[in-house]
Amino acid sequence: MNPPSIFGQRGAGAWLRKLMDCPCVAVIAANGPTAQIEVGGVPACAWCLEAGLCIGLRLELGAEPPEGWLDDATLSLAATPAAADDALARDGDAWLLWHRYDHDIEVRQLEERLALQLALVRRLAESARSAATGPGSDIGRLI
Repeated sequence: MNPPSIFGQRGAGAWLRKLMDCPCVAVIAANGPTAQIEVGGVPACAWCLEAGLCIGLRLELGAEPPEGWLDDATLSLAATPAAADDALARDGDAWLLWHRYDHDIEVRQLEERLALQLALVRRLAESARSAATGPGSDIGRLI
């Protein structure tokens, strides 16, 4: 993935301070415009760009998501107006759900919206597990 332009030097540490002030966020490491973080115990990345503060939460999908899951997940995001700033991306063996936050977001609002992003990550992970066990997988157990 090619990085978009980086947010200017004005207020360069403000985004990191905002993350550190957010009770659900633990900053693990920071380097320039990026940081390794955890949100509610979920591994994540933060990236401060000109377009906003982008946070990618790791989805726990197991080895490989089931066939059709990615289509279902991306279509679901595309059909949800509240997910206009969301994107799924593969990072090596992991999947991340990214969300872009405005630079001027208050810490309290960031906390609330991160809780929503975390809930969406859990829903997407659950949908992958449900798709993997799909209808008919219990037939052998019923006999």
